[in-house]
Amino acid sequence: MTKKDITPELEYKTLTKLFFLFGVGIMSWIPRFPDIKAQLGLTNGQFGSIISMGSVGGFISLLTVGHIVHKLGTYKVLIASTCALYLGFILLINTTSSLVFLPIIIAVGFSISAFHISVNSQAFDCQTRISDPIIVKLHGLWTLGAVSTGLISGLLIGRISARTQLDVIFSLVLLLSIHYINKLRPVSLLPQPEDDHYSIKQVFTSLRFDRLIAGGMICAIFLEISMGDWSNIFGREYLGITGGLITLPYILFMSAMIAGRFQISRIINWMPLNRSANIGAAIGGIFFLLGVVVSIAFGETHKYWAFGVFSFGCFVAGLGTSFITPSFFNAATARSALPSAVVIGQIGLINNFLIFCGKWVIAWTAEFTSLAVALLIPGLLVLSIPLFSKALLSGSAQSQP
Repeated sequence: MTKKDITPELEYKTLTKLFFLFGVGIMSWIPRFPDIKAQLGLTNGQFGSIISMGSVGGFISLLTVGHIVHKLGTYKVLIASTCALYLGFILLINTTSSLVFLPIIIAVGFSISAFHISVNSQAFDCQTRISDPIIVKLHGLWTLGAVSTGLISGLLIGRISARTQLDVIFSLVLLLSIHYINKLRPVSLLPQPEDDHYSIKQVFTSLRFDRLIAGGMICAIFLEISMGDWSNIFGREYLGITGGLITLPYILFMSAMIAGRFQISRIINWMPLNRSANIGAAIGGIFFLLGVVVSIAFGETHKYWAFGVFSFGCFVAGLGTSFITPSFFNAATARSALPSAVVIGQIGLINNFLIFCGKWVIAWTAEFTSLAVALLIPGLLVLSIPLFSKALLSGSAQSQP
């Protein structure tokens, strides 16, 4: 297949499959965190800390991969990062040693960021040829993949081992991803060695800390990260829920995010994007905090009732915040004169540092107080989003959220 045979619409359809598989792949092990934590023999604080080390790999990747993409093009980086990512995951879930786990999680974090930069660079390039806000929709496909794997895990927990399930998923996602990356090869971004935008020195000298973008994105995305890291452990260890039911809050949260991201065009037709974000953040943050507070107050005496309220709070929070993170992502490119891949790298550098610090705060708050108290932190961050939503008024951020 040649470049002229691949229309922008066909390129977009192929990207949807890659984003879906990316969601399935990197989120498939999260519902199995309680099993992996037990397999490693770690406490909440220790497990949260070692998981956060993936951000170190991501930070290194964000310093270097933009330059590599520019020199080699997206195709080679997509292939290399895909292979490294899923082979690394297979090693991760088959080890019982935290000393072995640590360097592998750093390598996996590097590979996730490498794939993220290259596939989003390709998506932004595709968006220039399609008059539709495809970035938010592609993020919705990623979320759909994450929910799909959560549903699978919910059905399989207690029936087959985490190792067996994840070995199969990672192997399938690896093969399918390579297939679709090869389909994109004729239209993949080409190497541009003559352009020095992507040197490591340039990353630092051109780095701009956009307070509104950085603050808004971390407040929005940290709830999603905390749900992935801790919701299943919260259900099992804090509320005493057993079996596949522990995945319900995460599945409801991510399902609501899918619904919100696919309805983004309707949302921005109803009201300005920044106002939508303010309302969504307020409602989502309040309901999430309500679910956590009810769990604290009634978890010991009425655990299933508390679990139900927490699950509903997660659903509302997912719906309210669904479109906010990708909207800030687009606003960042609208507010910068730099190429989109440079902006992606700079956002990633700042976010990775903030996420790394936040994960340590959550982990050790859970260790020294309780996981329920720790989960109040992302809820409060969501309520802070209106402080930064002015950034969403940026031109193309509204037309292409």
